[in-house]
Amino acid sequence: MKSHISIQDVNAFYGDHQALRNITVEIPQKQVTAIIGPSGCGKSTLLKCLNRLIDLTDGASVSGKIIVDGINVLNGSIDVTDVRRKMGLLPQKPNPLPMSIYDNIAYGPKLHGKPGKKEMDEIVEKYLKISGLWEEVKDRLKSPANKLSIGQQQRLCLARGLAVEPDIILCDEPTSALDPVSSQHIEQQLLKLKTNYTIVIVTHNIHQAMRLADYVIHLYLGELVEHGHANEVFENPKEERTRAYINGTFSIDLKIDSEANLKGKMCPFNFVYAKQALHNLEDGKILKIIVDDPTAVTEVPRGMEADGHKVLIVKEINKTDWEIVIQK
Repeated sequence: MKSHISIQDVNAFYGDHQALRNITVEIPQKQVTAIIGPSGCGKSTLLKCLNRLIDLTDGASVSGKIIVDGINVLNGSIDVTDVRRKMGLLPQKPNPLPMSIYDNIAYGPKLHGKPGKKEMDEIVEKYLKISGLWEEVKDRLKSPANKLSIGQQQRLCLARGLAVEPDIILCDEPTSALDPVSSQHIEQQLLKLKTNYTIVIVTHNIHQAMRLADYVIHLYLGELVEHGHANEVFENPKEERTRAYINGTFSIDLKIDSEANLKGKMCPFNFVYAKQALHNLEDGKILKIIVDDPTAVTEVPRGMEADGHKVLIVKEINKTDWEIVIQK
C-alpha cells in the first residue's frame, strides 16, 4: 500500500475540549478511504485538519504532523491556499456560487491561471463530463447554477472542485442531503475518480462505506479504534467496538429513558420535536429518536451537540430509517 497522506500523532482541540487524541494513520494513494464512527467521534474534525479548514474555527488548535507529498500541511509557514487547492472538498450540502453553471467551473481556473476562452470551454466540458453532468446541462451552461436540482448542484460542486486539479478529494457526508438516485450518481462518480485521485470520505452510512471504501478508519470519542483494508475491517474486525458499530449493536447496553418516532417529520421540525422530548427529561437521561429524513441524520446530531447534549449513536436501521440516541 502506497501512502499519500501520513497522519502523525495529531491532536485537535476546540478550546478545552479535545476532539482528536494522538491519531496516527496512513491514507493510501488512489483509493477510497472511509472514516467511520458515531456522531461526535472526530470524523469531520480530522477531515478539516487535512485541508486546514479547522483554522477557520475560533478557539481550535491542532498539533502533530500531516505529511502530504513530503510537506507537513500543519506547518504554520506554508501557503494554506495551496493546501486547499491540492485537496478539493465536496461538502455535505451543495454550495454553488451565485453565478452560471459555466462560471462555477471556470471560477477556480481563472483564479489560478486565466486560460483563454477556447481552453476554458474545454476545461468546463471536461470536468462536467467527469462529474457526470455534461449531458444534462450542455445546452444551458449560462443558466444560474442554483436552478439545478440538489443532486445536480452536488455534482456541479464536484466538477468545480476538480477543475483546479487537486490530487485529493475530501468528502464530508457528500450524499446525506440527497435523494437515493442522486446519491447513487455521486457514489458512481467517486468510484470512477479513484483511478486518478486519492479520496477520503466521512460517512455515517455504514452501507455506503461498504460500497465505496478500499480502506477504513474507525474513530470513537476522538481516538483511533481500528484501521485497515475495507474487506478485513468489515468482515473480520479486530476490535469489539468496530464489530458492534458495523453490526448496529453499538448502543445495545444503553438504558433508553424515552423514545420519539419522528418519521414523516422533516428538518427542522424533527429537531424541534427532539428538543421538546429532551426538555421533559432530566440531565443525564437518554432519548432515542427514529427519523426517515436523510438531512436529519447529520443536522439533528449537530444541532444537539451545539445545544450541549451528547450524541451517543447514529445508526441506520433499514434503507429508510435511522436511529439517533442522545444523552441530555
